[in-house]
Amino acid sequence: MRDIAEAVGLLPGSLYAHISSKEELLADIVTEGITNYLVELRPFLESQDPAPDRMRGAVKAHVKVLAKTLEQTRVAFHQWRFLGDGAREQVVELRKQYENVFLQIYRAGVAEGTFRKARSERIAVLAVIGMLTSASEWYSPEGRLGADEFGEALAEAAVDGLVATS
Repeated sequence: MRDIAEAVGLLPGSLYAHISSKEELLADIVTEGITNYLVELRPFLESQDPAPDRMRGAVKAHVKVLAKTLEQTRVAFHQWRFLGDGAREQVVELRKQYENVFLQIYRAGVAEGTFRKARSERIAVLAVIGMLTSASEWYSPEGRLGADEFGEALAEAAVDGLVATS
């Protein structure tokens, strides 16, 4: 809280005039963090493009949000477990919506024959999501690849694992 107060030019105790608790602040950061992704991913859920194109687009959109909100993403994807029951339930619902975007795109790909039918569709989707959420630990805006190139490489890795082979 001291770091936050210093960053915004307030005394630590003054922060509580703007928030009621540390948990409220964490809940706000996590909720906004996940919502940032949902806003950018929903168009790929609604698109009529082939599923591999939609999945690539969703992965690249994830990376673009990650590049803009790296620190918030780290908190949103890794610290949500520290929320109390009420706030955690809301975040779990948002996380389900996030997962559902990838699940629906995957199911569309299986239905159109462009994605193979995995032994477990949930594991296939969670493997893609795991790749994306862990990217917040090893992606660096100062790294060798820019966000677009990084997104392309990650999309290639994610989609190639799902594509149906003849």
